[in-house]
Amino acid sequence: MVKKLPRFLSVPEVEAMFKVATDARNNLLLKTMFFLGLRNSEAQNLRIEDIDLINGNVKVVQGKGSKDRYVHIPTEFASELKSYIGNQQTGRLFYVSDRHIRRIVKEYAVKAGIRKPEEVHPHTLRHSYATFLQNQGTPLNVIQETLGHSNIETTTVYVHLGMDKKKELIEKAFSSRKTE
Repeated sequence: MVKKLPRFLSVPEVEAMFKVATDARNNLLLKTMFFLGLRNSEAQNLRIEDIDLINGNVKVVQGKGSKDRYVHIPTEFASELKSYIGNQQTGRLFYVSDRHIRRIVKEYAVKAGIRKPEEVHPHTLRHSYATFLQNQGTPLNVIQETLGHSNIETTTVYVHLGMDKKKELIEKAFSSRKTE
């Protein structure tokens, strides 16, 4: 049986979802899942006290495999996160259920006009994060550590080179070939 490759979104598609998510909490939830590469349950259980805005990282407590890990907060996202948190010191960042997160992601995929929105799930944002990092040249072992995978083979399922990046790499390989 052939295993279907997981779905991922391009950066413009993810940004389109952000744009139509006018509710502040839902917008930040989508951004948290994408900018930090979190699983549904990790976003749901993210606590304010595990967000270190000074050092620019988030401690993902007891993710899959019962392992804690640290994820860097991209500067582009840090100020929004800080603004949303405000003066809160403790508690969950989002008080939402697993089902609610799935509904939010689906709703904004539809509103953003994403092709085949029925195939877009919370985990799609995680795959999109990994693919974005890969396309930007982030080494696979760094992506593996950031996603919290024990096995590098698991990480390879998450990363998909975009067609533009594939074209660029193939053209670069052939352009360096000496013609006779």
